[in-house]
Amino acid sequence: MRRTAFLLALFLLCIEPNTSAQKTAEPTGGISPAKIFEGYLSATGGAKAHKELTTLNASGSFGVSSYTVTHPAGAYTFLYKAPAKDIFEMQVTSHGTSWAGRRDDHLIRRLAPEEPGFMGIGVGGAGFIKGTIAENVERCLMSLLEWDIRNYKNIELIGRAQVDRRWAYALRFTPQQGDPQVRYYDMENFLMVRMDQLQRYRMAKDLPEKAYAVVTYFRNYRQLGALKLPQEIVISHDPELVFQFTHVKYSEEIPDSAFHD
Repeated sequence: MRRTAFLLALFLLCIEPNTSAQKTAEPTGGISPAKIFEGYLSATGGAKAHKELTTLNASGSFGVSSYTVTHPAGAYTFLYKAPAKDIFEMQVTSHGTSWAGRRDDHLIRRLAPEEPGFMGIGVGGAGFIKGTIAENVERCLMSLLEWDIRNYKNIELIGRAQVDRRWAYALRFTPQQGDPQVRYYDMENFLMVRMDQLQRYRMAKDLPEKAYAVVTYFRNYRQLGALKLPQEIVISHDPELVFQFTHVKYSEEIPDSAFHD
């Protein structure tokens, strides 16, 4: 698992593969990153629906999946207010609350104390749960709503890969600041099915920084009001961390005070 995460981290940072090694034949044909992203917007409700979204209030539960059983671990809420406010709050049962988001250009974050005996992996310090933090999940949720990608430094098609036994385009999104991320879009229906991010950490303040990849899958898309959204967001770890995307409300008033530090 650690070796795989390390290789994926290299993939995110610098490797530019043309294909993914698979037994089945790779589809052929050229397409631009812009066309792929347009396909995603169309598949999830249309560009107009994305642009007209003013607020979104989503909530659900999350748990740790072991084989066929998911053990409850807590609840979450996600608030979005156009054009540039969002917050993801994760309440871990009996172990505190973490949140992450943005208020315009200002990063907002609170990390709950580390609980390695419960669900931590022993690295990264405060806020870690099965190898990820609230900020990783927040970026995944925002990637589902994003429609204006002009501020990225670069977006490039770096290859094709199989995700859940289906071929997908791999687009690397490089922001003006921060690490790149790779998003995978199904080659037939253009839904986003996977996202790879970098997680940086230090074992101690005086030790060198390390990094590994956080791999997230988006599954079971369903029409929820104006947008089609995944019912499950699964962070691949051992075991998996599964977020159920169940309750969604649109266009309700959300006060600015909700996006707190």
